[in-house]
Amino acid sequence: MNGSATASVLACIVGSAVFEPGLVAQTAARVPGPFPAQAAGWGPPAGGGLQYARWAEDWSAAREQGAAPPGKAMPLGGDTSLTLSGESRLRANHYTNARLVDGDEYTEGLWRGVLGADLHFGDHVRFYGELAHGDVAGGPDDPAPNIANDVAANQAFVDVRSDLGGSLVGAMVGRQEFADGPRQLLGLGDGANLHRTWNGVRGYLHGENARVGVFALWATRFGSGGFDEHIDGDERLYGASGSIVLARGDRGATTFMEPFWLSSRVPDVRLHDEVRDDRRDTPGVRLWGKDGRVGFDTTVAYQVGRRGDRGVDAWGVFAIHDVLLTEGSCRPQATLRVDVATGGGSGGGAVHTFHPLYTSSSYLGEGRLLSLSNLLLVSPGFAIAPTADTKLSIEYGFAWRFANDDAVYGGGLRAYPGTAAARGDEIGRMLRVEGRWNAPKNVVFAFGYERLETGDVLDRAGLPAADYAFVSVTVRY
Repeated sequence: MNGSATASVLACIVGSAVFEPGLVAQTAARVPGPFPAQAAGWGPPAGGGLQYARWAEDWSAAREQGAAPPGKAMPLGGDTSLTLSGESRLRANHYTNARLVDGDEYTEGLWRGVLGADLHFGDHVRFYGELAHGDVAGGPDDPAPNIANDVAANQAFVDVRSDLGGSLVGAMVGRQEFADGPRQLLGLGDGANLHRTWNGVRGYLHGENARVGVFALWATRFGSGGFDEHIDGDERLYGASGSIVLARGDRGATTFMEPFWLSSRVPDVRLHDEVRDDRRDTPGVRLWGKDGRVGFDTTVAYQVGRRGDRGVDAWGVFAIHDVLLTEGSCRPQATLRVDVATGGGSGGGAVHTFHPLYTSSSYLGEGRLLSLSNLLLVSPGFAIAPTADTKLSIEYGFAWRFANDDAVYGGGLRAYPGTAAARGDEIGRMLRVEGRWNAPKNVVFAFGYERLETGDVLDRAGLPAADYAFVSVTVRY
């Protein structure tokens, strides 16, 4: 971090009024379509005018204005143009009592490299392809193929689109990233070296005040060698999603309502000491936006379906609120997150344990110490933004079980041993500290620390407290 940013952090701590304006983005990429970019469903922004899903960046307007960097929207003759992109991320993770196993302590270093090419044939047809590589040093033996991978065709799809009376209509066919929905259920899997990708078709229609999408997707199953990934026909995700602008302010749209329906089939899921195929329909709605100094984001989801020969009846409510305390130095915010996910049904009858499906790897913490299953978590917090490009946040959460006849779960719906039979409600307390600096030239520095302190349930199961920490640097082009 440069000296002025460091000075601003110190000024915040002592309560002075130092504020550094944000750096002007070098790039001028835009998200295509008339619907507001922040709710277009193309994936989260990565800062500096870039996106986590690089295919969502449109550089044509920047090229016309002479503002595009080299390699963006390069003319190849006629209406054909080519955009190149790249990413390099170096990350170190440290685990103490990993997965709540006493004495399991290790450090691992991760590196990923990604190269992307976006070839446009005029305004209506394009091809996007992406190659990804992952390396790991240290850590457990036999790492997963989304961590250690020689080279994978991470994405390869054709996108056909057109303007229909001022609306954007199109379809993407092939291998693609997908995260159009609440992050408690759908994420890109950014914690690993290789993002999660799907195979199939995604259709979309974007207007000025509403959009709708439909999709039929099958999972990509990675191997660890070169180009040895394949389509897993047994794991699928079907459904529909949308967004409606409910309110607009002086600076654009401020409130959105987003209904969704996810139909998932996940094979061989271990739950309640049984391995069964898990088929669920998850309808729900997300309401989010900003009203003055108050930000709000609430998702309600209900799950029905079949797990083996048993029915499914589960639900979750996830609410995130923040209040800007002052417009002055550091823009301090008070935050509150409340997460409720049902559990129970281990003794027979309907399964009540909520399945978080493909939740964002960062939502409950990169250490994956807890899962959105059989959980009641209340997390007050505080955040400051010393500059427009830096943010520091802290949360201290209080976690309980929703149902006493079900286990406590870590990430990946992994039941902690002994907790299903342990008495009590209190899981423990969860501390999270995170910091981020969007430096010039699209370089991002980030760090985080998480600690799960044990409560009655974990103590009676004989499980220890656990820590996780990471530091990373990401460069995007």
